[in-house]
Amino acid sequence: MTENEIIQQARAGSRDAFRLLYEGHRERIFRLAYRYTRSAEDAEDVLQETFIRAFKGLSSYDAESADSSFSAWIGTIGMHCAVAHLRRMRSQKRRGAVSLDDLPREPESSDPAPENVVSASRALALVRTAQDSLPPRQRIIFDLRFRDHLNIKEIAVRMDCGESNVKTQLARAVGKLRKKFEPAWGKP
Repeated sequence: MTENEIIQQARAGSRDAFRLLYEGHRERIFRLAYRYTRSAEDAEDVLQETFIRAFKGLSSYDAESADSSFSAWIGTIGMHCAVAHLRRMRSQKRRGAVSLDDLPREPESSDPAPENVVSASRALALVRTAQDSLPPRQRIIFDLRFRDHLNIKEIAVRMDCGESNVKTQLARAVGKLRKKFEPAWGKP
């Protein structure tokens, strides 16, 4: 059975079809949510919200469109849910102590000298902290551009906004990160 046939059955109310769609995309959406929330509990919340919104809006998904796959469609919903979740967290000021699980893992190196490991771990922690300080939308756009290597047009499609908005948000994110690192590296 093709994914489009499963989608049609899910639209008709088939619980088994819903389950198949969920199982087929659950892991990817969870990883996406975890990447932005950095918490398994929060990622589960985003995962649930994503599928609730997707199943409620399944009738709006155009399976015949060549521009969009179900995977991309639900991924976009997942990103929007992650942004909304991060905004709620920020507004509730739930950001508190850092868990040991949030610290970067020991980097692999051909030179496992302890001072190199400590230095690399500190640098990674600084970069993560700086990225976490960005507003949710800017952080996701920054990640899509520099971590996932998407171009501006692809980011605009995923974030459901204009290319000029992506460029503006990206420039603001880079500017904020540059300001954070100027004291350590000096002005360019």
